[in-house]
Amino acid sequence: MPQKSAKKPYYPYKPIGSVQTLARMLGVHPKILTDIANRTDDSYTDFTITTPSGKERNVSEPKFTLKKIQKRINRTILEKVEYPLYLMGGIRDLEEPRDYVSNASAHAGASTIIKLDIKNFYPNIRRQNVYDIFRYLLRFPEPVSDLLTTLCVRHHRLPQGACTSSYLANLIFFNAEYQLAASFERQAIAYTRLLDDITISSPKQLTPAKTTEIIRSVAAMCKKHGLKLNNKKTRVDRVHQRDSDYIVTGLWAKHSVPKVPRHERRAIRKMVHDCENRFTTDPASPEYHSMWNQASGKIAKLKRLGHSQARPLRARMRKILPQIGDQEKDNLILECKKLANKSRRNTDRIGHILRVNRAIHKVGLLSRTDKRLARSLRRQVVAAYPNKPTIKDYWEIK
Repeated sequence: MPQKSAKKPYYPYKPIGSVQTLARMLGVHPKILTDIANRTDDSYTDFTITTPSGKERNVSEPKFTLKKIQKRINRTILEKVEYPLYLMGGIRDLEEPRDYVSNASAHAGASTIIKLDIKNFYPNIRRQNVYDIFRYLLRFPEPVSDLLTTLCVRHHRLPQGACTSSYLANLIFFNAEYQLAASFERQAIAYTRLLDDITISSPKQLTPAKTTEIIRSVAAMCKKHGLKLNNKKTRVDRVHQRDSDYIVTGLWAKHSVPKVPRHERRAIRKMVHDCENRFTTDPASPEYHSMWNQASGKIAKLKRLGHSQARPLRARMRKILPQIGDQEKDNLILECKKLANKSRRNTDRIGHILRVNRAIHKVGLLSRTDKRLARSLRRQVVAAYPNKPTIKDYWEIK
């Protein structure tokens, strides 16, 4: 069903009037902030990941100092923007959660579903696009907009991997997308975008001519912003067509409630079976821990979507919890002793916080086979770090 959400993104606060005010909001001296901005192109680590579909994707991870600044930009600016409900991806919203499930739910049970993909989305979002967001949507003056843009782009493009990028990618069409969504809404047509995935649906059968008109209107919006649709991924599903898969952002959406596709449910059951077999011979290996965690995450997905298989599969997984081997147990005892005796100096640094968190996590694993020892180790660590911040707290307070 179409959502009553076709509004323009809106920043409900006064513009940040100067670089000095921006620096104060971000907790950094203006000169240091400018120095960080001047080094942004060299402040990333590049690596490649493989997506679930098997496609390789280049990712640029910001280094510590820049990442800290970008997280503060999110917290103080980008998370304050009011995002319309047709934007579904990478938005922190406790009242209206946005993700692949809510995206599929917006189109579940439709008679016609149009699925579009924006080609090379992040690399083709240019510096000018990002500058326009700060300058004309948030209404910041030129020096502030220019500095923020520099802090959020790399080599004049939006880097995939920076925590600010998903928010900015959501705002790329801020001056045009709401008009398109409103036009569709008046025609009882639903429109959503999960970053580079655009989905449009209607409770009625749309004619081929109407479908072509809709696709062209979206393509025109993309072209205006220097982007293109990936025609190879354009797909139209109609309720009476035998070759329609009705998959929307990874979920089967042919009926009123989205579900995990049948082939994926079979794969999850096989993952649980494989874990049961591996547990009998290798319950403490890193490979088994990884297998178990992956299967557990898939079962959580089944539970969220209301599948009846979730409960019995979860019960089976509780019987084969990953364990800690004898060598790792000895290493953990030594690590907890070191942490308990370590000087308090510099213990609020991110590396040390991660180290303490890893130890506490492993103590939790140990409690499955040796509750008494785990309780003793946990007391040592907690007593040494009674006010240890979480990772989230760290980025908030530093």
